[in-house]
Amino acid sequence: MLDTRTPLPLPSKYSNDTPEQYLERLMSFYKEYHWLIHVLAFNFVTQKEWEKFPLEWREALMERIEDAGDDWTIAILDLTSVKSDYSIWPESLRTYLETVRDLALPRDVDEATLQQQRNISKHILGGMSDKKIHEVKFMSQLIKDVADERGITSVIDLGSGQGYLSRALAFDYGLEVLAVDMSEIQTQGAVRFDKKALKSQGIKEEDEEQQPSLKHVTEKITPENIAQVLAKWSPESSDDKKWLVTGLHTCGDLSPMIFNLFAQSKEVSCVVNVGCCYNALTTSGFPMSDYLKEKKDLIKVGSTARVLSCHSPSRWVDEGEQCIKAFDNYYFRALLQEMLVERNLSDINDPPRLGRIKQNKEFVPFVKASLKRLKLPDDTITPEEAELHYLESKKKQVDKQFVTLWTLRGLLAPIVESIILVDRWLYLRDAAQQSHDERKGAFMYPLFDLSASPRNVVFVASK
Repeated sequence: MLDTRTPLPLPSKYSNDTPEQYLERLMSFYKEYHWLIHVLAFNFVTQKEWEKFPLEWREALMERIEDAGDDWTIAILDLTSVKSDYSIWPESLRTYLETVRDLALPRDVDEATLQQQRNISKHILGGMSDKKIHEVKFMSQLIKDVADERGITSVIDLGSGQGYLSRALAFDYGLEVLAVDMSEIQTQGAVRFDKKALKSQGIKEEDEEQQPSLKHVTEKITPENIAQVLAKWSPESSDDKKWLVTGLHTCGDLSPMIFNLFAQSKEVSCVVNVGCCYNALTTSGFPMSDYLKEKKDLIKVGSTARVLSCHSPSRWVDEGEQCIKAFDNYYFRALLQEMLVERNLSDINDPPRLGRIKQNKEFVPFVKASLKRLKLPDDTITPEEAELHYLESKKKQVDKQFVTLWTLRGLLAPIVESIILVDRWLYLRDAAQQSHDERKGAFMYPLFDLSASPRNVVFVASK
C-alpha cells in the first residue's frame, strides 16, 4: 500500500530537492519574513507595522482596496486563494505571494486515496460530527491496511478521547485496541459510547465473547513505562508481540511522544499519526530531528510562530465576512493599546495581558469590557472617546491596513507548519533506518480533505 508512495511528497517546484535542501528553503524564507510572522496584533498601530511593508506593496494594496469599494474584504481575502491572479501585483509582492503558494507542502488528497474510502458502521457513529466521521473513516482504514501489511493485530490509540477512532478499529476492523487517555472524564465518556454501540448491535454487556477487543484506560504512556502499562492492561502480551501506536489529531507534545514511543520502544513497530495544536508544543516536542536541533540557534520557531501555524488561510475565502469579523477583536485590541499608550497606562513594548474578551461587534463595548478586565475606572476611556478614536482610525483606513497585513501574515502559516512537519518526518526517517527490517520507512502525506480537516497530514512509519 505504501510501496507506491513517495516517502515525502515535496512541492512540484522543489521535487528534485532532498528533504534537507527543502527544509533549508523553508527556513530561509521563514527568516526573511521573521518580522511579519512575529507581528502581534496589539502592536499593529503603536509599532507602525503597516509601514514595514515596502511602499510599492502598500500603494498597490490600498489601490486595490479602493477599486473594490464595498467588496474590499473579498478583494483582500482573494490573496489567500490558489486561483488568485498574482500578475496584477508589483514584482516584489508577486514574488512573495507566489513563494508562499509554491513553497508550502502540498495538502491536496490524491484521487487514489479518495477512491479507497470505506464507510464505517452506523452503530458507532454516536457523538461524531461530519468532520470526525470523515477523519475516522480514512484513518481507521489506513491503520487496518498498515497493520495487515505488517501482520499486526494490536493497536494503542493515544489521546483516544471519546474513542471514535478506537471503536472503528475494534468494531469494524476486528483489531485489539488499547485506548489510552489522560482524562478519566474522556475515558468514562468513551465507555458510554461503547455501551450504546453494543446495544445497537444487540450484544449484551455480559456476553464478552461477542464483544470487540477494546479497553479504555486512563494512563500516561511514555517510552519508560510502556512495558509496564501493556503488561497491566494486556497481560497476555508477550515480548514478541508488536504494537501499532496511533493518534488522531493528537494535541501539542502528544504527537512527539507517540513518535518517541515508536523510536525508543521495542514493543512498538509501527506508527500512524495525525497531529494538531502546534501552539501547545514545547521545546521537548520541537525540534525533533537531529538536523534541525543542530540549527536551533539559527532559527527560532517560538510560540507566536507556532500559533500562526495553526491558521488555515486556504479556508478564509469561503468564510468571507465571517473571517473578517473574527479579525475585529484583534483590530480592537490594537486600537485599545494605542489609547492606553497615549494615556501612559501601558508600556509600548509591554502591553497588559487581557486574556480572552468576549467577541464584540462594536469597539465601545470592547473597551468597556477591557477596562473592567484591567481593573481600570470606567471613565479611563469614555464611550465618546472610544467612539471618536474608532471613527478616526476608520477614516485613516487603519482597519483596511490591519486586515491586509493580517491576511498577508496568515499566508505564512503553511510555511511554518511545513517546517514542523518536515522536522517530524526527518525524525521518523532516522528512527526507522536504525531497523534491519526491509519494510522499514517513514511516509508523510495528506490523508483528509483539506476543506473538511485543515490538519490533514498523516505520518506512517515502520521499523
